[in-house]
Amino acid sequence: MEVWIRLAETARPTITFMETNPISDRSTIQNHIKTDSMASEPSINKQASGALLYARILFFCYFMAFGAFLPFINLYYQRIGLTGVQIGTLSSIPLLVMSTTSVLWGGIADVLRLHRRILSTSLFLTPIIVFILSRTTEYSILIPLVIAYAFFSTPIIPLLDNAALEAVETHGGTYGGLRVWGSIGWMASTWMVGELIERFDTPWLFYSYITLMGLTLIVSIFHPVKSKIIRSSFGHNLHRLITRRDFIFFTISIFLLAVAMGSVNNFFSLYMDGLGAGEGAIGLAWSIAALSEIPVMLSSGTIMRRIGDKGLLKIAFITYAFRWLVYSFIQVPGLVLPVQLLHGISYGAFQVGGVTYVNDRTPKSMRTTGQAIFTTISYGIGPIIGALIGGYFYDTVGMKILFRILCAITIVGLSVFLLTSKPREKAGITLVENQDYDPN
Repeated sequence: MEVWIRLAETARPTITFMETNPISDRSTIQNHIKTDSMASEPSINKQASGALLYARILFFCYFMAFGAFLPFINLYYQRIGLTGVQIGTLSSIPLLVMSTTSVLWGGIADVLRLHRRILSTSLFLTPIIVFILSRTTEYSILIPLVIAYAFFSTPIIPLLDNAALEAVETHGGTYGGLRVWGSIGWMASTWMVGELIERFDTPWLFYSYITLMGLTLIVSIFHPVKSKIIRSSFGHNLHRLITRRDFIFFTISIFLLAVAMGSVNNFFSLYMDGLGAGEGAIGLAWSIAALSEIPVMLSSGTIMRRIGDKGLLKIAFITYAFRWLVYSFIQVPGLVLPVQLLHGISYGAFQVGGVTYVNDRTPKSMRTTGQAIFTTISYGIGPIIGALIGGYFYDTVGMKILFRILCAITIVGLSVFLLTSKPREKAGITLVENQDYDPN
């Protein structure tokens, strides 16, 4: 595969020799070392707690903003008089843009070491575009605005994931323990903004989004700077990554699961409606699903230590397949609600296990690119295909058979993963990388 962006030059470490007078007294040396160590411990602990706190706040603020926008933007499109086809087109644009630009953004961030600048730029420009969008009612003008919004918002989640994983690797903790704050922010935002929209109409989704994105931007500016950047041949490492047999089959298995997830996400509300559920019950089902993520993500570190990222992904595949199968037999909407509690196990295990799996098997110099590939497949290409497949079978055979087809697709994905995945130590990552300070 041809690499279309320029490679970063490998930095040469500089070594400075300093002349010192010999000290013969060993106790003096030991006292110096002990004193320096004790003096540095508080600053290290403070830096660690600060980095982890900033990661939590970034997840919380961004997903609050995202939760204020995504669930309600189609309602705004409807209120300004767009047709169903127009709304569907505008809704599909972000998925298409993300699928084609996510890896581009990740490559630029990794090669040029612009992680922090790209994040701040995206957080700055995206709410400006949304503000212009809020003043627009013409469909022909909305299309380029939505494309611009999708383009600049695409790198945000991979960059946040990468920053969280770096904080965990450097200072301890777990990715799930940080990412859970995104789920909490999403839940709080969808409920509060929903109440605001019900009382004061749809403009409040834009006011909320812009305010929360501004807050996220401020937090990102004061995010602690990482002290070292890994530099190596991006082209060589990218080629090794995307041609590695285990990574190829991993992406295939995740793609199959993402197809099923995307299909269900697009047609779940219609499934509930077909069972006779009202809007309140449908909203409750989505809220229960989001709430169920929290305990799973909080305990993901303990679970990971016992069964590893592969174990988490196995749980995700199995739980998803079981959910789809159970849905196909339910005939009363009230029975869907307890099954929604399985969302926390399935999605929580998938998100934490998948992000960690990619991170541990991707060269350090291109981990944002690795997360971008995972995001593109899981939330871009897979859901697009899933929506198309779901629409076809929804029209031809109905939701009951559709769920069973999705169950079979998920089982195939699990089989591919079980037969081809490798532990980290056998994944073949042996890279020679130099370190150099770069405040980015």
